[in-house]
Amino acid sequence: MKKALVILAVLVSTNAMAYSEDPHQEFDMTSNMTNKTTITFRQVDNINAVCQSENIKRGFGKFPYKVDACSFWNGSSLLGSNECLVITSKTANFHTLGHEVRHCLQGNFHK
Repeated sequence: MKKALVILAVLVSTNAMAYSEDPHQEFDMTSNMTNKTTITFRQVDNINAVCQSENIKRGFGKFPYKVDACSFWNGSSLLGSNECLVITSKTANFHTLGHEVRHCLQGNFHK
């Protein structure tokens, strides 16, 4: 189960160029996997290289696309570990941060 949630988190890593998304669209917050989590933010120079490396380190291979940010679950909310890692560039916008934090709360919310 723990590995399944880590896989889920990796699969939901963001790529703003791969789909269109309305940053003002409202969504249901009652579908959260968790309402309590610890989020660690890491700001890096080469976001795509670091996200690719983190994904490979976790055993999931390369993303098939360029990413603008990414998020990974460390452990499982079902097992009592609510830790999420968000990796961004050294500058970010509200949309990118909100998108990644939503992954930390809801897992794979993409349609």
